[in-house]
Amino acid sequence: MTFFLQIHRFHKRYTTHLTTILAPHELSNANWSLLHYLMEHGLTTTSQIAKYWDVEKPTVSANVKTLTQRGLIQIKYGEDKREKYLSLTESGEDLYGIIFPEIKLLQQRLLSTLTEEQQKKFQQALNEMEQLLKEGLT
Repeated sequence: MTFFLQIHRFHKRYTTHLTTILAPHELSNANWSLLHYLMEHGLTTTSQIAKYWDVEKPTVSANVKTLTQRGLIQIKYGEDKREKYLSLTESGEDLYGIIFPEIKLLQQRLLSTLTEEQQKKFQQALNEMEQLLKEGLT
C-alpha cells in the first residue's frame, strides 16, 4: 500500500468515527470543527476561521448559519456593522463539553500507538508536505 493511499484510508476511517460520534447530536464534521475552533480561540471572525482552515469564507458562513439557527453560536457586531464576531453560546459550550471527551478519547487511542518523538516527526513531515502543496510544486 502506498503512503498516500494509507493517509487517505486513515482520514476516511477517522472521519467515519467522528461522524458516528457527532450523528446523535445532528452535527457534521464541519460543524464540529467550527465549535472546536470557537472553544479553543474564543471570539473570532469568519475571515480568521477561513484563513485558519484554508477555505473560502462561504464555507465558514454556511456552518455559521447552521449553528446560529441551532442556538450554538452567536454573532456580535463590531463598530463596523460588516465586522461580525462569533462565539459559542452557553448551549454551544454545553454541547462541546458533552462531545469533546469522546473525541479526545478516540484521538488519544490513536496517538497511543506512537511515541512522543514519532508524533513530533510525523507532525513535522505533514507540515512540510502541506507547505509544499500550499506553495505549489514546481
